[in-house]
Amino acid sequence: MGLNIITCIKSVINQAVKGKYIRAVENSSLNPFDIPAVQMAVSLKQKHGGLVTILTMGPESAKYAIYDAMSMGADRGILLCDKAMAGSDTFVTSTILGTAIAKIEHYDLVFFGTRTLDSDTGHVGPQTAQMLDLPFLTNILDLSKNGAIYSIERKADGYIEKYELKGPAAFTVNPDFSDSDNTTLYEIENTFENKNIEVWDNNSLSLHDSLTGLNASPTKIIALNRVKNEKSCKFLKGSPEKMAEALVDNLTDQGFI
Repeated sequence: MGLNIITCIKSVINQAVKGKYIRAVENSSLNPFDIPAVQMAVSLKQKHGGLVTILTMGPESAKYAIYDAMSMGADRGILLCDKAMAGSDTFVTSTILGTAIAKIEHYDLVFFGTRTLDSDTGHVGPQTAQMLDLPFLTNILDLSKNGAIYSIERKADGYIEKYELKGPAAFTVNPDFSDSDNTTLYEIENTFENKNIEVWDNNSLSLHDSLTGLNASPTKIIALNRVKNEKSCKFLKGSPEKMAEALVDNLTDQGFI
């Protein structure tokens, strides 16, 4: 019997944000930290058979990130899209993803990237696993199946840790994992012509609008400001002895020595 694997991805803004922005096809792409998760899911499907489902929450433009993931070998795409979901923080996002995963019902593994290129919190994977009451490991580099047991290698603090567990289970996949197979033009064409994306809204998930979006989120972004670079470079002049003396004086004045 094959593996049914759900891989959660995100469509991220791929350019520096200046003021108010709107997610659109031209400024968004598949989160690069999700690519290893898709690759691991597809490689396991190739070994054991089964189905890889791509799941994401976002606007209509997020469909193209799903297409990217499906062109890597995934079979099914689901977009969670509803105006009421806009502004959801990581807690509410995890609630929505967890509700969708529960609706899918039969699954063996759930994969996430370690973090996203835009918000960079790393919250969604562990929060979703907690909501689904799933065993959870981060930063896995390898996963193999032997009967009902999964053997996992995980990279942490310079060590390779080994675990065994029973599914269903959830994981974040280490960015160092890479499948050498490249997406071909045929796979891209086949994805756009023959693979469909399902769109689920709040009604599909039986979620009331009051449970999703900005108003339901306990965490709110108050401001988003660029970091000002206030560093300066001062060049010392004179003989080596004079420059060394001036350097010591300067470091002393700043309290470094």
